[in-house]
Amino acid sequence: MAMLGMTRSTGLRALMVGGLLTVLMVAVAPAAVLQNMLIISIDALHPEALRVGDLPTLQRAMRQGVYTMAGQSTDPPLTLIAHAAMFTGVSPNAGGKEDNRWLLGEPTVGRPTIFNRAKSGGYRTGYFYSKQKLGYLVNDAVDAHQWSKDNAIDLAEAFMDAPGRHFVFLHVSGLDQVGPENGWLSPEYLEELFYIDDALSPLIAKIEKQKHFLVVITSDHAGHGRIHGSRHPEDYRLPLVIYSDVKAFNDYQDMAYTVTDLQKILDAVW
Repeated sequence: MAMLGMTRSTGLRALMVGGLLTVLMVAVAPAAVLQNMLIISIDALHPEALRVGDLPTLQRAMRQGVYTMAGQSTDPPLTLIAHAAMFTGVSPNAGGKEDNRWLLGEPTVGRPTIFNRAKSGGYRTGYFYSKQKLGYLVNDAVDAHQWSKDNAIDLAEAFMDAPGRHFVFLHVSGLDQVGPENGWLSPEYLEELFYIDDALSPLIAKIEKQKHFLVVITSDHAGHGRIHGSRHPEDYRLPLVIYSDVKAFNDYQDMAYTVTDLQKILDAVW
């Protein structure tokens, strides 16, 4: 009887220890590592367009992830200034890029950017952009980069085909031309966004198929009427959409977001 009691006691202790080890193993299990990170900046995207347009790709991302329509651009809300703030986390009034021009051959960004952090984290880095002046943001941490007005999406997709973990920033233009010509949220503007949505579909599908991904969709500024870059409140507006198959971002739903916050969001997932 004593032997039986001791056996039961020993078995109970073993069970408790085994259970405790299981709990500890679960508690310290590493989070899934992101294999592909894609940041898409759709130039001149007004957040309200995501509500009223027919946009299967972008609206599915919103349903599967989190989003805010309360994003804010830099002051002034202009393309290069806003993207420089995204990349560096520094606004123009805090010492960041203050003008909206850059020409090939001129000095590029002198601060560390989101690419430096990605590179140090073991990612292959790619930067594909539709406006030449965004070449200002190329530095030594960018493995591949190319300016292409019409083929930036295709270049990003081809870059993702190479083996390894990828960090890609993709800038897409089109709305920045249609907005000043026909008006923000005009039928022509929404039609252009539909084409952008369709063009992005294969790239996003590829990332989803590869698993362990993070996709961020945002913009640099919006506009009102046929005007942008002014101090009108609509010009500062922009959306932010975040979704992933391995990371949760519930706290970011409807958050107050500024373009300098992009670096902070990425810092939380490296």
